[in-house]
Amino acid sequence: MAVIADGRFGGELRRLRVLAGLSLRQLAPLVLSSRGHLHDLETGRRRPTVDLAARLDDALDTGGILSGMLHPTPAPSDPESLAYVAQHPRRVDPAALHTLTDLLAAYRRLEDTLGSAPLLPTMRTQLDMVTTLVSEATSALRPNVVDLAAQWAQFGGWLYAASDRRRLANRWYGTALEWGTEAGNPDMIATALSMRGHLAWSERRSHPMIGLSAAAARQPASPGIRAIAIQQQARGHALLGEADFVTALLDQAAELVAAARQAPDREPPWIYFHSTAYLTMQRGLAYRLLGWNAQAIEYLRLGLSGMSPEAAGAAWTGPYLLRLAAALVDTGEASEALSIYQRVHGIGQATRTLSLIDQAEEAVRAMSAGR
Repeated sequence: MAVIADGRFGGELRRLRVLAGLSLRQLAPLVLSSRGHLHDLETGRRRPTVDLAARLDDALDTGGILSGMLHPTPAPSDPESLAYVAQHPRRVDPAALHTLTDLLAAYRRLEDTLGSAPLLPTMRTQLDMVTTLVSEATSALRPNVVDLAAQWAQFGGWLYAASDRRRLANRWYGTALEWGTEAGNPDMIATALSMRGHLAWSERRSHPMIGLSAAAARQPASPGIRAIAIQQQARGHALLGEADFVTALLDQAAELVAAARQAPDREPPWIYFHSTAYLTMQRGLAYRLLGWNAQAIEYLRLGLSGMSPEAAGAAWTGPYLLRLAAALVDTGEASEALSIYQRVHGIGQATRTLSLIDQAEEAVRAMSAGR
C-alpha cells in the first residue's frame, strides 16, 4: 500500500497541475485516470498508488516530486508483510495484496529503464511466492490472490520473452491464462493470448500469430487490450503481404484506441504504455513489412516522436527504431539511419539488451560493407 509521507500529496498535486496550466479534465486522460478520481486525490478522499503517482510525475514533468512523497508500507500487524506472507501463505491479507500490487507497478516502470535482465533474479523469487500463494489460497480472498498472481505471471512471461527465453515465457503466459481464467478476468485472458501471439511474431510464425491475436480480440476485454491484439493481428497479415487486411485491422484498432481514451479507468494497469503514438508505430511497422517504405518512415517517425522520454529509452522501442533505420537505408538516407543505429546501440547498453546491441552492430557492418 502507498501512504502519504507528510499529508500534502493532494495539495502538491493541485499546485503542480495549476502550474502546468491543466484542468482536472485535461489531466485525466494523460494519466489514464478520471476527473473524479483525480479530484478525490486532491481533496484527500483517496490515496494515490505508486503507479498513478509515477504517471502524474510524467504528465506534469515534476522530476519525481509526487512519487517521492510516497513510500511503501507493510501491513500494520507485521513490519515485514511480504516476508511474513511468504512464510505463511494462508494468512495473506488485503494489505499484503496492496503491497504486491504496488511492487508490481514499480517493477513495470523499472523495466522500462533498466531492461529485463537485471529484474529476472528477483522476479524468480516473486513468481515462486505468488505461485505458493495461489496453491495455498482457500479463503474468500482467493479470487483476488489469483487475479493478482496472473498479473505477476504475465509480467514474468514478458521479462523472459524480452530476454529471448521463449520456453519460460510461454510457460508463464500459460500460467497467466490459467489464473486469469479462474479469476474471470477477460482483460488478462485476452492479454495472455495476445502475448502468446507475440511469441509467434518473434519467430515469424504468421498463422499462429494471427489466430492467437484474433482469439484475444474476441474476448470481452477493454478497448485498449483489444486494440493491441488487433494491431498485432494486422502485423501477422503484413508478414503474408495481405495489405487489405492490414489497413482494415489497423483502422479498427484506431477506433478502439479512441474508445479507450474516452474511458481510461476501464483499462488495466499493465497497458500503461499504450497510446495513440504506440499505435502509430504499429502502423509504421506494418507498412515496413509490406515494403511501403515511405509510409513506414512517416508513421514510425511520428509515433516515436510522440513517446514519453521514459518510453523512448525503453528496450521495447528498439525494434521500431531498427525498422525505421532499415527503411531509411533502403531509401538512401544512410546518415540518419546510422544515427538511429547508434541510438539503438545506446539503448541496448543502458538496458543490457544484448539482442539490440547485436542487431545494431550487424546493421552498421552491413552498411559499411555495402558502400
